[in-house]
Amino acid sequence: MSRFKPVGKQRTSEEVVNQVRGQLAAGELAPGERLPAERELARHLNVSRSALREGLRTLEIAGIVELRKGRTGGAFITAGNPKVVSDSMADLLRLGNVSWADLTEARIWIEEIIVRVACERATPQDHAALEENIRQAMDLFEKGQLMKKTEVLIEFHNILARATGNPVLVMVTRMLTDMLRYFTRRLGSETTRAVFRSRRRFMKAFVARDVDAAVKEMERNLIKVHRLYLMLAKAGQVRPRSARIA
Repeated sequence: MSRFKPVGKQRTSEEVVNQVRGQLAAGELAPGERLPAERELARHLNVSRSALREGLRTLEIAGIVELRKGRTGGAFITAGNPKVVSDSMADLLRLGNVSWADLTEARIWIEEIIVRVACERATPQDHAALEENIRQAMDLFEKGQLMKKTEVLIEFHNILARATGNPVLVMVTRMLTDMLRYFTRRLGSETTRAVFRSRRRFMKAFVARDVDAAVKEMERNLIKVHRLYLMLAKAGQVRPRSARIA
């Protein structure tokens, strides 16, 4: 375990974090790997056990380390947790640093890339998963379960991202849809069938691999949703900081 070096006496917990991150960057630590026992690791790093614990807690919050209890417990390197990024973005929303318009604008740009890639790479299984998502959402709509319907419709975008086969696009989409959920839980759910008509037009183009038509329909729908939720915000006196989306 000589790969860990004694750290300086200043801000030792941060240096613990930096060393673990450095080992990850160098490929010397991998997901699933267990770090040495607390006493041993503290000795290698030349830090107090309290400083080590503080550093490990920081790494846990960052989604880099999982701390497990029990005889088989310890500190384990994780495979990464995109929810950490989503939570940070949600905090920015709560602080008013990201608006509904910012979110819509980013989604339009990113969804275009996703639709173009997924249109080419999607398998029949991906098409079936998207169709099943629409069916489930319609069923919930008919039952009057509008918020559950909205949750399912939001998941449509995650299924679409997975069809790209690109884990970065999947992670970014998960972050954006988590942010979207934050807004919809505050503002409520729309109550029309328009979204289903849009989904059907999208799927017709998507399955036919008509990239431009699919992109156009997705953008049209995102702009409509943007305007709808601004109306809901005004009606409910909830005012997310907004800017005009053309």
